[in-house]
Amino acid sequence: MPAKDTIHEIVKEAIIKDGWEITDDPFVISYGERFLFVDLGASNFIGVKQENKQIAIEIKPFRSQSQVTDLEQAIGQYILYRLLLHQVDPERDLYLAISQSTYSEIFNEPIGKLVIDDLSLKLIIVDLNKKAISKWIPSPPIEKSSKK
Repeated sequence: MPAKDTIHEIVKEAIIKDGWEITDDPFVISYGERFLFVDLGASNFIGVKQENKQIAIEIKPFRSQSQVTDLEQAIGQYILYRLLLHQVDPERDLYLAISQSTYSEIFNEPIGKLVIDDLSLKLIIVDLNKKAISKWIPSPPIEKSSKK
């Protein structure tokens, strides 16, 4: 099992603060003879019918010398996980969790905007100091007013 990212616990706390229940740490995708590990699995009940919305969250700290290299690695991992989830758990949405500074530094640039738009990349932007989610892209898969 891979080591946890340096911001793993902060992101986990932010997800919980936002009303989600962590169901898996890590969330395991089994496909054929392979096992892949997405950082977190989470669920939340939505609406009057109490439908259970489930997500998987891959956490990326973007701490190497090159943010483009980090972006390349994150995109590859995100696409692979999304493909596999579509096969084994198609109702579960995949999100990439990043810090607010990473979002400002690379995802607000043309290259980041292209990735978000053309790959339909789903992001959770976390304020690491407040240990809280500052933004969901696109909007959260649940309405704030329908949380427990």
